[in-house]
Order: sequence, then structure tokens, then C-alpha cells
Amino acid sequence: MKKHIILLVALLTTATTLYAQGVETVDSLSRQSAEKHLFWSIGVTGGFDRNYHIVDMSYMNEYRYSKYAPGMSYGLQLSFSPLRWLSLRVEGVMLEKNYYRDHVIGGTATSLPDTTINQYVNVPAVLMLNVGNKVRLHAFGGGYWGKWLTSTRRGVTYAMNGLTTYEENLDFESAESQVRDNRSDIGLVWGGGISTVIKRHLEIGVEAKWFYGLNDVQKPYMSQLNPRYNTTVVFQGGLSYWF
Repeated sequence: MKKHIILLVALLTTATTLYAQGVETVDSLSRQSAEKHLFWSIGVTGGFDRNYHIVDMSYMNEYRYSKYAPGMSYGLQLSFSPLRWLSLRVEGVMLEKNYYRDHVIGGTATSLPDTTINQYVNVPAVLMLNVGNKVRLHAFGGGYWGKWLTSTRRGVTYAMNGLTTYEENLDFESAESQVRDNRSDIGLVWGGGISTVIKRHLEIGVEAKWFYGLNDVQKPYMSQLNPRYNTTVVFQGGLSYWF
């Protein structure tokens, strides 16, 4: 009888120890899994862009537009990753959609430069595919909505005393602008990049994205008006915190 009691106590002690070890192992695995797959992130980005002003020059022979005028960009990102390989990302991006053109004086070889600096805010929403663990490759695509915030023109023109420089800010509240300028910005966006985890919650990366405008920057305020669009390539680096 005494042997049976000792054996029973030994079995109960062994079972209790194994159960405790099993619970600890499951909890440990759960914690590790949660640490490896963090669902939300918030980040900051900064970089530069190149914009191309698409316009049909069929009747504007006196102007020549240059390709890919440079600008700056910066913004905030919010991402949700229900799966390791899939993320939904929303951004708020400030960027410049600038363009250059030369005013060619008819009958002469004179070409006067003209630069337009346009500041926009864009809010892209994209689905992003992710490959990798510590070092990840990304590809994404979606759409964006935005608004044209400011516009400044500067250049060289003829005056009574010869050539002179000028700079003017576009007044969006003026009657002319209200009729002429379309301040809404809608289009498609896609791109890709690479990132790496530098600490458990911190990730740095670089990427390129292409904003393809679908909205004419002009309202149809007159007949036979040639449409104008912006297409912008952005190169940026970023830092994200996952939680």
C-alpha cells in the first residue's frame, strides 16, 4: 500500500511538471509568433521626385516642355498587415509636381525659360505584397486622391528695358483660377521597394513609386482645349515602427 502511494505521488508530480512545461512551451511559442508578426506600423518618409507635364502641343508651337522636372517629397504612412505577405497601406504625401518650359520667340533663336513649381498633397491607398522575413521585397499598387495646394511661376520675359526676371504666385481664389484650374488630383499609383528590420520594432527601407494622374489640371472652360496631366516618379527612404 505504501509503495502504491509513493508511486501515485511520483506520477502526479511527474504529470504536473510535464503539464507546466507544456503550458510554458505553448505560451513561449505564442509570444514568439506574436513578436514575429506585428500587425500595425506607422512611419515617416522623405525623398525626391521627377514630374513630367503631359500636354498636347499641337497648336502651341511657341512653347517647348522639358521632361521630368525635379522636386521634393515627404509624408506619413500607416500600414495594416493581416498576413505576413499582404499589407494595406495608406499615406499622406506632400510632393512637388513641377515642370519646365521654354518660350520660343517666333522668328528668332531666343528661348526664354519658364519654371512652374506646384505643391500637391496626395493620399494613396495601396495593397502591398511582401516577400521575405528580416529583409523584405515589396510590390504594391492602388489609387490616390489629392489636391493642388500652391503654384508659383518664375522665369524670364521681355520688358521695355529688355529681358527681365519675374516670379508670381497663382491665386486659387481669383475668378480666373476658379474657372480655369482643376485643383482635384486623382490617379493610379504603383511601385516597389526593399526594407530590412534593424531592431525588433524598427524597419528601414527604400522604394520607388509612380503617380499617374487621370485628372486634367484644367477645367473645360473653353472649347478645343488640350488636356494636361501630371505623371510623377518618387524615390524615397523611410523608417517604420511596428506594433
